[in-house]
Amino acid sequence: MALKRLAKDEAYLALANGGNRHATNIAAGHLGSRPRVFAPDLLATFEAESTCMRAFISEAKASEWRLGQIVAALRLVTRDIQFRELLVSEGFLTIPTLLAHRLHSATRGPQAHSPAKNPPSGDVESRQLVGGICPDAIDLLRDIPVKPKMFGLLQKVLPVRQLEIVRLMVVLDRVGLTFAKMLIALTPKAMLVEGFRPTTVATLTQEMREAMTLELERLSAGVLKAAEQHGRATLELIAASHYFDRLMDNSKIVRYLARNFSGHFEEFHNLTATSRS
Repeated sequence: MALKRLAKDEAYLALANGGNRHATNIAAGHLGSRPRVFAPDLLATFEAESTCMRAFISEAKASEWRLGQIVAALRLVTRDIQFRELLVSEGFLTIPTLLAHRLHSATRGPQAHSPAKNPPSGDVESRQLVGGICPDAIDLLRDIPVKPKMFGLLQKVLPVRQLEIVRLMVVLDRVGLTFAKMLIALTPKAMLVEGFRPTTVATLTQEMREAMTLELERLSAGVLKAAEQHGRATLELIAASHYFDRLMDNSKIVRYLARNFSGHFEEFHNLTATSRS
């Protein structure tokens, strides 16, 4: 028989209207997969999800690297007064705002990144829970199909960890019970609700659990940091790539670069090929 899924609004309303009674019913139900994940399956899940997280981080870093290379190339050539005059004569009167901001920042040296806009842990902990669930976590899941059992799992960790788990699942597009169970099973003890034992979710030796928890913490931090920066970097990369491609499609500009920046011309060409790949 197919398992019933609740829409986010329905789940939120059920929790809000019924308080702990509804949340307890959800947690106690037998919806979803088997109640415990055994070590071999958990290890397989851990390896698969770790690979996915590393790929996400690598992709974000690759976008940032490509953007940095294009900005460095443009910064080099725009220092040339004659080249700037050529840009004006060829109709390149303005630089895209995002790219101009990046170029201006680069000339001033490394700038401190703005702090993450995620709610501070104290704010998360102080907000009134809905059936034991952090409202911010429910809001993130609002438009995503989710099994009711998910809320029962999230109740096993503190609100700040609930939000972190949900953010990871949403960012990676991996909202599911198996991933959630792994994240909860490998949650540091200090972030578990009092009296909850991870062995009720998954079987694993203490030594393996500690090692996997440390690695998961490292990867999770990398994913969330990449997610914060990736959106802006992607927009900047699109603007920078489009502008750079337009330059390299102009025959007069290409001839000028080949003649006056011969030592960098192959690099410029490769950046154009990369941006179009």
